Amino acid sequence: MFIHGLRPGPLLMTETPDLFWFIVGSLVLANIFLLIFGLTGIRIFAKVVETPKAFLLPVILILSAVGAYAINNNPVDVYWMLGFGVLGYLMKIYGFPVAPVILGIVLGPLLERSYRQSILMTGEDPVLFFTEFFTSPISVILLLALGFSLLVSTPWWKRWRSQAK
Repeated sequence: MFIHGLRPGPLLMTETPDLFWFIVGSLVLANIFLLIFGLTGIRIFAKVVETPKAFLLPVILILSAVGAYAINNNPVDVYWMLGFGVLGYLMKIYGFPVAPVILGIVLGPLLERSYRQSILMTGEDPVLFFTEFFTSPISVILLLALGFSLLVSTPWWKRWRSQAK
């Protein structure tokens, strides 16, 4: 919206009410069409669920490979996709939770970028960097919650809790 010279937010309704109501109307129309096509296509969608795995899994693999290749037109991306697929399969077989790994892969670069930015803002002074954690009540509460969750996962805590009962 910024690209088109509009400021999104509550003032959008007062500055450009025609555009706002056009967006609302198009969303209502999209929901109506989604309801119509969803109710009429329920039998077709149910057939997709009944598709045998021997047919469905190769189709998913091919579509995933085409999608991975299409992003950068680079065959190495397909190898990365296959490698992470095998890693996820092995993690599932051996009982590792896959969701935290995916969360780490997604949030890792953001965390690293924010860490570098905060180090540069403090002038590369580690004492100032760590004291900045205690300037906001929210960060203090989050640090206490992090410390408590780490403490609870220790064997010492589990032994103490079993003795307390």
